[in-house]
Amino acid sequence: MSSFRAIGRNSSGIGALRPGSISFLTWHNSPAKTIGPLYPTIAKCYIIIMKSIVSLRRCQDYEAGGPARVVQQVIDDLGGIGSFVKRGERVLLKPNLLMSYAPEKAVVTHPAVVEAVAALAIDAGASVSVGDSSSIGSLPRVLAKSGYEPFMKRLGVQAAVFKDKVTIDCREGRIFRKIELAKAVFEFDRVINLAKLKTHSQMLLTLAIKNLFGTVVGTDKASWHLKAGKDYDGFATVLAQIYEAVNPSLSLVDGILGMEGNGPTGGPTRRIGIIAASTDAVALDATICRLVGFPVEKLRTCVIAESLGLGTTKRDHITLLGDGMDGFPLRDFKPPKSMTVMWNMSQRNPMRRFLESHMAARPRIDPNICSRCKVCMSHCPPAAISERNGEMIIDIRACISCFCCQELCTSKAIDVVHPLFGRIVAKLVG
Repeated sequence: MSSFRAIGRNSSGIGALRPGSISFLTWHNSPAKTIGPLYPTIAKCYIIIMKSIVSLRRCQDYEAGGPARVVQQVIDDLGGIGSFVKRGERVLLKPNLLMSYAPEKAVVTHPAVVEAVAALAIDAGASVSVGDSSSIGSLPRVLAKSGYEPFMKRLGVQAAVFKDKVTIDCREGRIFRKIELAKAVFEFDRVINLAKLKTHSQMLLTLAIKNLFGTVVGTDKASWHLKAGKDYDGFATVLAQIYEAVNPSLSLVDGILGMEGNGPTGGPTRRIGIIAASTDAVALDATICRLVGFPVEKLRTCVIAESLGLGTTKRDHITLLGDGMDGFPLRDFKPPKSMTVMWNMSQRNPMRRFLESHMAARPRIDPNICSRCKVCMSHCPPAAISERNGEMIIDIRACISCFCCQELCTSKAIDVVHPLFGRIVAKLVG
């Protein structure tokens, strides 16, 4: 009598292992001799790498049913909608609905992409809702101004408001033991994560992992920024643990029209012309990071998530389907001005304190553009912004460089600046 035994992240069977993980498949004969208290004698041992599949396909615009066709193709590459949605299930679609912006501004996940996923899920027999915790404005208002209302009415898609909270106990050994998230998220059978391809002044890019920060309710987002402070890895750990807790069945990134420069709201739009999807958000984000020409080690959400065993960033552990990387990486995709050498440097590195003082990017308010709406002041996690003599002033000593102010400024009055030494080094290495 012979049997297989899988030893890995979840030893209940190979199918339960997370893609991108390394497992040991052992073949042994019964009765088994033992070596020590745990494992049977191994006659043969094979290292099996559970490869993550990422589907990447071209889609140049949002017109004439293009997104619907390409969304179906990338999902079919991953096994079809039936692999993720079953008849009778309640499905939550979690797009990026940061604020009320028209779709052509590339701030929100385009409604044509969300509609395409919703239609597939409904055809599979599911009931579908759309939810997010927007930074400014109620969900109904954001849905209306972002172009979601027409297709939601047509398809019978409901709005899931993230209001009540539930405490999630994190896995043993995690830095953050408990995380409060929107209770509504866990009342659905499935979550499908629908991100937007944008730069992010604090975290370099906002993609699939970062998108799930929208499951944190309201002002709790500011609390997490404050807890992490200037430690990018600390905030990346929060984001990785939220991804682990929500555990979306599928992640998809709308990269047809993205944003470069000082995202996630203030940068110029950039036509990238892709839609990509995976069950492994770490592999998905790493693939897109390479696609826009950024070093993966600077995308700390990916680095930290991989270190926690939540997916893979390694090229040889990822199977790329669809149209591949022909024409990529982009050579001129603009990073946020805040991008520094510290983005791949541990908080414990002794050089970091010096670099923070002499190189770290900071927000700056242009009084000639500022409308004095005070949104930046009311949303600043460390309360570092105040009004003095009719002008909004940032206390640099209290600022934690989270760039929430720049993210939420609809007047685009807040820029990202570097000290002189930082500008000199940027020119030397750029």
